[in-house]
Amino acid sequence: MAEFFRKYWFVSVLSVLFIGVLVFFVSDMNKDSVKSKQVDGKDVIASTTVGNVTSDDLFKQTKSTESSVLFSMYRNAVTDQSIETTDEIKKSAKEMQESFELAIKSDSTGKTKASINSQLASFGFSGDSALSDYCLIASKIQKLDGQFIKDHIAQLTSYIPEKARTVSVITMEVENADELTDEQKQKQKDIQNALDAGQAFSDVAVKYSEQKDASKTKGFVGYVDANSTNLDSSVLEAVNELKKGETTDWISVSNGDKYTLYKAYVEETDPAALLENEDSTIVTTLVNNIISSANGLETLVILNASQDLEISYANDKIQASVEEYMDSQIDHLDENLKAIANEIRGTKDETKAGSSTETSTETTTEQEGE
Repeated sequence: MAEFFRKYWFVSVLSVLFIGVLVFFVSDMNKDSVKSKQVDGKDVIASTTVGNVTSDDLFKQTKSTESSVLFSMYRNAVTDQSIETTDEIKKSAKEMQESFELAIKSDSTGKTKASINSQLASFGFSGDSALSDYCLIASKIQKLDGQFIKDHIAQLTSYIPEKARTVSVITMEVENADELTDEQKQKQKDIQNALDAGQAFSDVAVKYSEQKDASKTKGFVGYVDANSTNLDSSVLEAVNELKKGETTDWISVSNGDKYTLYKAYVEETDPAALLENEDSTIVTTLVNNIISSANGLETLVILNASQDLEISYANDKIQASVEEYMDSQIDHLDENLKAIANEIRGTKDETKAGSSTETSTETTTEQEGE
């Protein structure tokens, strides 16, 4: 079940998302406050320009000694407020939710449902809307991560999976791969002649491929890299040796008492182009792989997104806890990414300093007027 969740939730240093907090933080925060901000009679622990986190919110969640707890709340809030809930996001969240619900329905023992509910609780989502809330935030995180990676792909080259590319195939089913019938040989010639004549690989696949649903998929397999398992190993090995636009010879793969012959075509190898693909599955898969291999990258994404939000904390200790946690994760990044983090911090410090100067000037002016 953990694998099922990882399909939809990027794995990084924040492998388990808690939304809760130590009672210590709440009580210790309040003891130093003469009068804290309140909303509907509830103490506000932290607030942004769009929403608040109250003490009631915190007490309702599981107590935890993990330092990631406060940052997890922070990340959820920043993500939710940085990414608009568009129809695209809603659609992605719905499809994600349907995948979970299908897994639940297909298991009559109830164990899958119990496991999913347990995972959701550990991620901080509970109640009747737990699954839908989780899927919505997960979809927004995918979007936020994708935007950052597209903007900084030049600094992320070392994290791009080896041999990342998109592939299409044309297949033939034969009884004996070593002794083709005259009809099968003629079909191979027709396929090769069509490709040599400049016909698009997708068009040739629609016309000749025996792959299931070839008329719909046009032979498109999708994203693969050196570690992919959605292609036979011999086919994968062959396409990994090709450049964009190149085609393999026929490759024979045993399929029980028959053989499948593959002719594969490499459509795209440029990571920047892959991230702009209209197929969201390709983009999500590549983003997922990059995020998973770069410890601290998701934290950098949140730091970057927080630039556009005015964030205030009810207590310096809460702010320090979040910032110290973020610093500890950013320390895992390579020098190129640390430079981005430092630039963001510098910009935020300058903005904060400028705001303080304006406030001071306004105060002085008011005093002089008096």
